[in-house]
Amino acid sequence: MTLRLRLFVLTGILLLIALSRFAQIGTFYLDNDELWSIFQSSGTPEQIVYWTSPTEYPTYFLLLGAWQGLAGLQPEVLRYLSLLLGLPAAVLLFQAVRRPFGDWAGVLAALAYSALPISLFIHLQVRSYVIAYTVLPLTLWLVDRYFQRFTWYYGLLLGLALYGLYLSTITIVPGLGILAGYVLLLYPRQAWRGLLPGIMALGLALPDYLSNKLQQVSNHSAGERMVALAPLPQAWFDFFDYFTRSPLWYGLLLLALLGVAIALIQALRGRQRLSAGYWLVWVLLVPLIIYLLEPRLGFFPPRRYAWWYILGLALLLGIGLVRLPQWGRWGSAIVMSLLLFAPYRPNDYGYTVTPLGENLRWLRDHWQADDALLLDPNRTCNFPEEWDYYTRLYFPNGLRFVNDPDQVQRLWLVASQDEASRAFEAQLAQGRVLGRFVGPPGCFIRLYEAPPDREGVLFENGMRFHGAQIMKGDVPLTFPLVFRESQPVRVRLWWSVDQPVPLDYSISLYTQRERVYDQLDSPPQVIYPEGAPFETSRWQPGAIYLEERVIPMPTSIFRGGLDLLLAVYWFGEPERRFAAPGVIFNNGLPLARLEIVSW
Repeated sequence: MTLRLRLFVLTGILLLIALSRFAQIGTFYLDNDELWSIFQSSGTPEQIVYWTSPTEYPTYFLLLGAWQGLAGLQPEVLRYLSLLLGLPAAVLLFQAVRRPFGDWAGVLAALAYSALPISLFIHLQVRSYVIAYTVLPLTLWLVDRYFQRFTWYYGLLLGLALYGLYLSTITIVPGLGILAGYVLLLYPRQAWRGLLPGIMALGLALPDYLSNKLQQVSNHSAGERMVALAPLPQAWFDFFDYFTRSPLWYGLLLLALLGVAIALIQALRGRQRLSAGYWLVWVLLVPLIIYLLEPRLGFFPPRRYAWWYILGLALLLGIGLVRLPQWGRWGSAIVMSLLLFAPYRPNDYGYTVTPLGENLRWLRDHWQADDALLLDPNRTCNFPEEWDYYTRLYFPNGLRFVNDPDQVQRLWLVASQDEASRAFEAQLAQGRVLGRFVGPPGCFIRLYEAPPDREGVLFENGMRFHGAQIMKGDVPLTFPLVFRESQPVRVRLWWSVDQPVPLDYSISLYTQRERVYDQLDSPPQVIYPEGAPFETSRWQPGAIYLEERVIPMPTSIFRGGLDLLLAVYWFGEPERRFAAPGVIFNNGLPLARLEIVSW
């Protein structure tokens, strides 16, 4: 390829990778590892370094902290950082492969490296794996350049790349060991040249390793894990399946391409065959080595710790498939380009995921200024860092938490839905209306709404009025109550009875300014409890009855204040309205002052 064509091809590959990632950037939930990354990167650089666990490095968290301050807290925005850090990996792998095997091999390897499902997860996960994912092919490229051209310049760059891998994620350490085997196999006589980059990287990493990581590694490998693993060869196939997890056709297609690649590397000769053979051994033996070392290493059940395994898969595919005729190379490139967009579940590679994020996003749209949350201690969505992140994201002014339900009118309970919580919910429902809810058992959020006026106004007929609310959807409106002419206004009325009343009474809801404009007269239009009677003589003491009415604003040109009032009467004597504390002319009880705006 010419330089111009090479740039065109690489640009096209990067655009394809970016488009495939954009298509799924918002399709999966943040897991608890990602939430921890966000939590510990929310501070000053000094704090982030101090907060970083001894098993981690602050490199990614410092970048994420700066990105949060620059771009915001939305999950998709945070994932863009990983995408931007991961995109150069395809170009670097192309460079690493094209010199010994040609441009087409570089194209196929770059596409394969990006088309594997776990690559999409690494590109989008808010974790530090993406740094090593990009630096690893850079390290491979510098290894070949340095050992073929023994210059101090490439030696220093290789030393920095090795140190960069060290600073990315501790899970790369086994991959570095296998990369060292590549040097010993392909450059046995020049292996001594590795002293320069090795001593440089070791000198940079040793202080941190001795002070922080040595004890962690010792503790990690000291205990023998008793995890029950599947027998071989089932475990090997499970390992391979993990890194190709997607629809069944995806895994079968990738397995077919891999089989073709392995068959074709037999035609290679010299150093090319030696290199291809090493990557074949990588693909075949790494699962076995990790399986045998599992009691000490602890990489087999959490197989994503061995994510670097996909480098060998990508190299083997690129090196083998390049031996196909021209049409076969084009076909392989097209197939792997399409595999970039293969649908699968990115959360399959994540850890614990709770529905709290979706629940709180829903709650944001139903939250009122005076609402409060009460937390069930047995709820499953109980990661403190998760509450911290989603509260900052959806409620930047904070959430109000209470321990005493009697403090608030509108209370949202986050319940576990177990036997103990159901008993508490039944107690909480006394004198409250059960409202909207969201979430599964374990993270179930429901509104328990008390009347606006708990004591209420007692009418002389025995009905007790507990207040009115002007509604917009499911949310009560607060001041200012401004409407347009002819606009329908939905009014919610709260009622109870201290003792059974003898008759079936009616309610009059009307608007007035100097004269009555609109008036709605009917028995109570009860919407809660479900199936409750509209006949007041059948109402039971201790229950809350909720009714809703829609009254239109005046249709003529009108601007100014309008009073909303309520009256109670018996249809047999409509001229007689019952008295109550606070009523005004003709025993009308003022509910609200509405402002009508018209041209």
